[in-house]
Amino acid sequence: MLRAFLIVLFQVLALLGYSNGWHITTRYYSLPSSSRAERVEQVYLYKGYMKMEGAELTTIFDLERSEIIYINHNNRTYWKGNPKKFVKEVRAELEASIEEKLVGVDAENQAEMRAMYMEMIESSFPSSESTPDQTRSFSVKREGSGDPIGDYNTLKYGVYEDGLYLETIWIAKELPIAQDFDFVNLSNFLAQLAQGAYGTSFESSQEYFNLLETGYPVKVEIRRGDGSLDISEVTKAERVSLSNSDFSIPKQYSYASLSAVGVWDGYL
Repeated sequence: MLRAFLIVLFQVLALLGYSNGWHITTRYYSLPSSSRAERVEQVYLYKGYMKMEGAELTTIFDLERSEIIYINHNNRTYWKGNPKKFVKEVRAELEASIEEKLVGVDAENQAEMRAMYMEMIESSFPSSESTPDQTRSFSVKREGSGDPIGDYNTLKYGVYEDGLYLETIWIAKELPIAQDFDFVNLSNFLAQLAQGAYGTSFESSQEYFNLLETGYPVKVEIRRGDGSLDISEVTKAERVSLSNSDFSIPKQYSYASLSAVGVWDGYL
């Protein structure tokens, strides 16, 4: 009897040691369904790594080395660099694309359009390393037990900014992913990549990190000004076995610019 118990115990311990990371499948869609395209994203979390796989582009965050890697599997190219290099190069490429978009535009309208595009770039990728502090006040209100999302029981929360509704989040307490992955470190890294777009978002706030301590957000619903809904929904989350090699650049892939890799296609 004791021997059988020990065998089962060792098997469980071996399984836990083998499953050292997370694989999360998330579906992104909108309602009404015709308003925006649907997509599915695969996310892998392991130690200081985060990998996101879309239709043709893979994004890897190496938090320990403070590096970001983009990989295009269609043309077998990649881009790699730290946040400072990323911001510098993406600004240069986006600014160059502005002039391409102004070809054929009346001279009297070019200055106005150029200023509009530059404002868009500056809002996400500031030219100065230090940006003015923007105070945003978030609050989270428990709205009771939410409907099951897939296989997960949830708690439903409303998120508010300065008292105004921002989004609704469903948290699954049975997914303790934040115990295995440092989301605060991830947030700090993302804030370096896109300070204006991310640095003051709810996902970089202490209120958000408090939610992650209770479980993982398996559904997020954001209502747009036109009444449509943008929704992200986890369809599967499981422990998996991962290693450093799962976050490496494939051999025979060549280095290319951000635009050649396809990172900012359609940004402006």
